[in-house]
Amino acid sequence: MIPIKVVSIQESHLLKVSFFPTDICNFNCSYCFPGSHDERYRYPKNVDLVITNFRKLFDAYKQKLNKQKFHIMIAGGGEPTMWPGLEKFCKEIKESHNVYITIISNGSRSVRWWTENSAYFDDAVLSCHHEYVDIDHHIAVADLLFDAGLKVTALMLMDATAWNKCVTYVDKMLSSKHPWYIQTKEIVDSPGQGVDSYTPEQFEYVNNSIKRIPNSDWIFKRLNDIKLHESVVLFDNDTAIAARPHTILTNGWNEFKGWRCNVGFEIVSINASGQVLAGSCQLNAFGGKQLNVLSEDFDADIIPEQILCPMHHCSCQTDTHVTKSL
Repeated sequence: MIPIKVVSIQESHLLKVSFFPTDICNFNCSYCFPGSHDERYRYPKNVDLVITNFRKLFDAYKQKLNKQKFHIMIAGGGEPTMWPGLEKFCKEIKESHNVYITIISNGSRSVRWWTENSAYFDDAVLSCHHEYVDIDHHIAVADLLFDAGLKVTALMLMDATAWNKCVTYVDKMLSSKHPWYIQTKEIVDSPGQGVDSYTPEQFEYVNNSIKRIPNSDWIFKRLNDIKLHESVVLFDNDTAIAARPHTILTNGWNEFKGWRCNVGFEIVSINASGQVLAGSCQLNAFGGKQLNVLSEDFDADIIPEQILCPMHHCSCQTDTHVTKSL
């Protein structure tokens, strides 16, 4: 059974934007991907310029591809909450466009900071890193954001070299007062880490990644937001399986070299240097035109092109469920 096509069930009028505003981080995890927090670009200082250029980009996608809603995933190998302009950016971009914001953070900022800024986010993924996390604080932040009405996921990075400690943290999360999502994730493609680092029992634990979900009433109220991350995988034997990114990765269905990919149509990535590229693969899907949201003469007069994937395999969960085919 060989995959031949992935079809995203993302709404056609939605554009996802992965935005990495900074490459500085207050953690220095041993398993972090090299180059993720080199502190070369720090963060954009001219917040107004970034907001203006985001609006130009969104207007272009709206006019040319009928994109009506924009899902910004604010992430990084750096820690995005360290960007002083984050609050202003989120507030003002929401005022001009139909924007859904996911903040992907290590959750280390103070409870006061999260209280003051929770209104600017719709969704929070709080990555839990055993080498630095204050687990009680992590749980307190997740509870606070859940109380504020956000979709909250605590993502435990399962380090095979500190397995028992990571499991203990998951168990402690399960005792929290609110039923936000708890998910485990394997550490791969970093120095000394890979799927071969795990015992069969450990891999089974990680493969069954969802350790807790909210109740059914909560899920049904937010079903459209949950389906943002789903797709259907079609196989050469005429079968099809609905799959989330984790399913695609753990089953090895992510070898897409030579596939035609719609990454520039469904998702774009803006890195810490301000470049606008196609997904985490950082390819240019705009006919070679260079776009940068930190540029004073930003020209978003573009139409994306379908790309031929040059990557042997796709390791980014977001990009795995972009529409693509052999």
